[in-house]
Order: sequence, then C-alpha cells, then structure tokens
Amino acid sequence: MFDIGLIRVITLDDPEALSCHGRLIERAYPGLSVESACIPDQPEGIHSEELGQIAVPKIVELARTRFVDKDMILISCADDPGLAEVRAALPGKPVAGAGECTVALAMKAGKRVGVLGIVDWPPKAYREQLGDSLVGNYRPEGVNSTLDLQTDAGRAACLRAARQMAEDGCDVIALGCTGLATIGIAGELQRETGLPVIDPVVAMGAFAAYGAAHR
Repeated sequence: MFDIGLIRVITLDDPEALSCHGRLIERAYPGLSVESACIPDQPEGIHSEELGQIAVPKIVELARTRFVDKDMILISCADDPGLAEVRAALPGKPVAGAGECTVALAMKAGKRVGVLGIVDWPPKAYREQLGDSLVGNYRPEGVNSTLDLQTDAGRAACLRAARQMAEDGCDVIALGCTGLATIGIAGELQRETGLPVIDPVVAMGAFAAYGAAHR
C-alpha cells in the first residue's frame, strides 16, 4: 500500500465527514491508503485570502507532526494553501495540492477551461497556469463558502452555473473547490453539460497513484 496523509482545511468533528475525501481517493485508486486530518479553528474552511493566510502555519504544523512518515502528503484545497511551505519544511517528501493537480488534468482534457468555485477569482494554480486557456471563473449564485454547497439551493446554483459555462464556450469544467467533491456533483455536472468535469480530489488521487506506481 502507498500511504497518504491528506490535510483537510476545514475543521470537522464528524469522522465520516473528515474521511470523505480519503474514501473517494481509495475507491478510485484501490492501491492507495489515505489517513485524513484537519486543521483546527476553521469551521468555514478557506474562502478568502485572509483565511488562507491563517491556515498556512496550521497546515505546515499538521504535515510535520502527523504525516512526516507518509509516502505522500495531499492538501485538499483548490487554492493549494501551504503547498510551497510544506515542501520547504519537508524536503524530498512528495507533496501535492488539489489545485495544481486539477489544472494539469484540465489542460489535458480541453483548450477552453472554465473554473467553477466558491469565490470571485480562480484559485492560485488556475490563475498562474491556465493562461489564455482560462475562459472565466464562475461562482454559483448564493454560494460564498463550502458550507453553501451542501444545500439544495447551492447544488441547483452549481448546475445553473455549469450550463452557463457550456453556453460560454467552455470545453472542460475544472472544479475550483474541493467542497464540490464533498457533495459528489462532478458526474451530475458532466451529464448536464456533456463536458468533462475535473474533480479536484480525484485529480489528487491520480497524481498519488502515479507516485505509487513509480516509487
């Protein structure tokens, strides 16, 4: 087994909720074993630059104290908070973030990428790496944090936004929040639009599976 430490950037008390991203990866890639842990005192996760800055030292501390012996560390947030800092703190340790993994797969899937997320700007890796391939960033109406995605209204708003993305000429949808993986909406968006949809948690799993195959 290839052992992964997965960092959740939202504070979760429910063990089932905490482990849901890890279970998604394990189902998609049976050779991987995932242990999940979350940072403290961030009940709404990260949906602003300020919250991201607050989270970074917590992410680094969790990586150093909990997951230093893992084969790989994954940061389950599309904005990749703390990614560079964890790599600097643990040189030689394979570390990947949901954002950079999603972008890499999206660029393989299409030439006109739309980002569906919870804020009014694309996450860092999407902004820096997509370049002219980025059609636009789409925030569903009424969705301002990952918690809003877990409502019926939030889910319906995501579907409306995805239809707009297709109308605007996107040929691939890159999910810009791992909370969209939590609600398992990628398949529904794909059926609704006919476009490939890149789930950030599954994308991380793909990179971990590659690492497992080549260790």
